[in-house]
Amino acid sequence: MVMITDLPIDQEKKILARVPKESRPQWQTTCKRWYAVRQDLLSKKHLARTGREFILLLNTNVFSTTINLQGVHNNVDPVMEFGGKLGSLQDSNDLQIHDIFYCKGLVLCTMVGKQMLVVCNPSNRETRYVEPRTRHGCFEYALGYKGSKSSCVNSYKILRYCRYFDKQLMRTVSEFELYDFMSDSWRVLDVDEHDWEISARGVSVKGNTYWVAKKKDDQFILSFDFTRERFGLLPLPYESVGTEDSINYKYDDTAVLSVVRDEQLSVLHQYLHVYSSEMKIWFRG
Repeated sequence: MVMITDLPIDQEKKILARVPKESRPQWQTTCKRWYAVRQDLLSKKHLARTGREFILLLNTNVFSTTINLQGVHNNVDPVMEFGGKLGSLQDSNDLQIHDIFYCKGLVLCTMVGKQMLVVCNPSNRETRYVEPRTRHGCFEYALGYKGSKSSCVNSYKILRYCRYFDKQLMRTVSEFELYDFMSDSWRVLDVDEHDWEISARGVSVKGNTYWVAKKKDDQFILSFDFTRERFGLLPLPYESVGTEDSINYKYDDTAVLSVVRDEQLSVLHQYLHVYSSEMKIWFRG
């Protein structure tokens, strides 16, 4: 005789999915494992119906949006709904947002025509203003956190990458600065000499940031570990086309990073030729 506890977890899920919702409150006291499995099934079902939430920058304003892809395999058009401006920025009508960077519940905003940074938490409407240490015009920002979990706001850090022409040295130089939320201060990072350049905006995955970068004709993924405060290089899942080949043979080689599923890094690669076009997506396991 097979006991109910000997059933495979997949079989248990099929059985529990058929139990009426009126019986659900009794599970919390009679069988906590069944209750947890049922709650997980309901959460996944709810997410599938409601769609995924995104943050959208539109005309210098930041909005929360929901995209529902249910039915796309049955020739049903996806539905996009606007949820309004982010709550933490609703009272800041004079702020014109230039760019945004999202990391695990926090949104880093750069301003149009201003050096000031704004970090907001849409869930509790908290906002923090951060003054940059220097005022160089060409820069790139990233938001991340130290450790494996974003336990509190004090675990977050802001990376600032400045690239400008030094008139005294008569050459382009790069500077890296790090803002620590706990100490409320900036400090300069000591980064070894490098000759790479960030060529596409970054994304945050489990507290660290990833960009598409290039070194001469070679493209790769550049990462920054906010715990160790170090850069790292990862190969792209395809062979990139050099600048000279792109011009001579009319190629267009473009890569964009994104985050899917449970914070999984993905690469969207678009390879265009005068006679054909190709687009591929890779996921990092």
